[in-house]
Amino acid sequence: MSGNIAHEIGIVHYPGAQVACILGLTDLFGVASRIALDQRRSACPLRVTHWQPIHGRDANLSCVYDSAPHGTPQPQTLIIPPTMVDLPDPEVPAGVVSWVRNRHAAGATLVSLCSGAFILAATGLVDGQSVATHQICAEALARRFPKIVVDTNRRIIDHGDIITAGGFLSWVDLCLFLVDRILGPTIRAEAARFALDDPAAGEVRYFSGFAPPQTHGDRAVLRAQEWAHMRDGTGVSLAALATAAGLERRTLLRRFARATGMTPIEYCRRIRIARARELLEGGDTSQKQIAESLRYKDVASFARAFRKAVGLAPGAYRKRFAISALATADFAREGPSSPKPRIFEAGIQPG
Repeated sequence: MSGNIAHEIGIVHYPGAQVACILGLTDLFGVASRIALDQRRSACPLRVTHWQPIHGRDANLSCVYDSAPHGTPQPQTLIIPPTMVDLPDPEVPAGVVSWVRNRHAAGATLVSLCSGAFILAATGLVDGQSVATHQICAEALARRFPKIVVDTNRRIIDHGDIITAGGFLSWVDLCLFLVDRILGPTIRAEAARFALDDPAAGEVRYFSGFAPPQTHGDRAVLRAQEWAHMRDGTGVSLAALATAAGLERRTLLRRFARATGMTPIEYCRRIRIARARELLEGGDTSQKQIAESLRYKDVASFARAFRKAVGLAPGAYRKRFAISALATADFAREGPSSPKPRIFEAGIQPG
């Protein structure tokens, strides 16, 4: 982005929204802006605003924070953050839903994070479309909004004017995704390095054991990488990857290997294993479901590939590295003798 007009990113601070996410996004966008200023890539890179109903049921939201106050704030990108535990109450944010719908009609790109998808889905703007969310609230989202397609196999789904993200700490990935789109891959890489201290360690953290090279500066290869990551490395042909990069196939092969140290096939293989690790760590998705979603021939093929890449069988890996914070009573599966999970209680009516 260039010029003296900042790209305004609004964050919706609705009742129950996760404050840590709102503040984290604000800080990381601020880091990216300072980097862009230091590199003289933009005179006014990003403007972050927070929007909140002054009273719980207000039909209009007010700007309660502005990182660069001048003129009338009007978000070009609007982020709906997640809740902490309970799902968004469908009664409380009724005014928020209509306000978000109106902002989209005025031209804003809408972005939802994890359970923020409930508010986005309530606008009716994603009926018939795929929506990413955290797997822990996928069942409730699909039940409340049967017209959408809930997809927990992709971390970010980009429909152009509507973007959805899911997964543990996906707000970091989403923030860097938007920085790349608005300010370019160089600023994205620098922001990741600053925020995560050690780029390699940070990339391992957010790509589940895979540190994809992102600081090589080849924008065409970065586009190909992003395209492959959006599809979890599945169904990616060389022709399609070359089209995404805007390069001839031979040129892509040469530049991809030089930039990443891998062939596209090897790169996609590592993405699939990284996604499998995330699914094994973060939930109870069966090995059969994982194998099918990542397009392995069968469970045995998946298990062999996983063991070769990681050194552990999938079941042993899950036992060792499953995220214990998600294995609480509130998030347990409903069983014949177990109480109904609290996360499915808020605003969910029996069908």
